[in-house]
Amino acid sequence: MTFKISSTDYEQALTRGRQALAQPHAVSARYVAHARVLELTYSNGLSLRFDPKEIPALKHLPHSALAQACVTPGGDGLVFGEAEAAAVSIPGLVARLIPVDIARRTVAAARGSVRSANKAEAARRNGAKGGRPTKADLAVVG
Repeated sequence: MTFKISSTDYEQALTRGRQALAQPHAVSARYVAHARVLELTYSNGLSLRFDPKEIPALKHLPHSALAQACVTPGGDGLVFGEAEAAAVSIPGLVARLIPVDIARRTVAAARGSVRSANKAEAARRNGAKGGRPTKADLAVVG
């Protein structure tokens, strides 16, 4: 069976690939033996170091497998050892390292900053009604 890809589909795929590469993603990983940490380096220059013993999937890997850490081509996974002794998702790994309350606040802030036609229309409707009510002054009754 032969599949043909149209030039439009090809160009769209290239555009999606370029957009994905424009976002920060892991480009390399290495095991720093003297510090006993794994170091991820991102496309924007950010480096992240963590103790592999803190990650259940990596906890029991020998140093020889950790020393063979490789980032997957999409920059979203780590594979260890020639026999692929372990594989982990980088987003999942990073999520384990960030406290839940900070992660929730970050996600909420990102979702709140989304601009859409529906959100703009809702803001106009609410503005026509007078907008957000003012906070009532609290008076001490005595």
